[in-house]
Amino acid sequence: MRIAIGAVLAVILLGLYVYSVSFAILVVNCASTSGCTSYPLSGFTDGMVQALTLVGGLVSALVVAELAVTNPGEAPMTRALEPTASVTTQQTVKWVTIVYLIVWVATGLSAYVVGQMLHPKVLQPLTDLGQSWLGLAVAAGYAYFGIRPHGADDP
Repeated sequence: MRIAIGAVLAVILLGLYVYSVSFAILVVNCASTSGCTSYPLSGFTDGMVQALTLVGGLVSALVVAELAVTNPGEAPMTRALEPTASVTTQQTVKWVTIVYLIVWVATGLSAYVVGQMLHPKVLQPLTDLGQSWLGLAVAAGYAYFGIRPHGADDP
């Protein structure tokens, strides 16, 4: 039950993250198009800025933390299941986790491309999110694959 509640909260946070990044991208694209008034910069409120940064940080922290405790080659979150969990439950958790990670990567990459590469500083919170997402994505990869600097002590 605890895992199910945690999963629902994680999916809700991911939904808020996708919504806030998507809306920010619409605002940036509108601001970069002459004559566009459907998504003005003023429409991206302070509350949206806070949601973008806070929820983006929470979702990314969840991804990095989960990948850090997952052994390379294993599906994230499967370690949280009871050993007696059915094959259907194991497969469901595996696929939900994979979709979650794909959505996180696609959303963060979109923020990076639009906010940093195509339209830097049009909407600074999107630019900042894209930059921080890139660093967190690298950290997540390092954590999952257990990459350590040469000469670092093995655990």
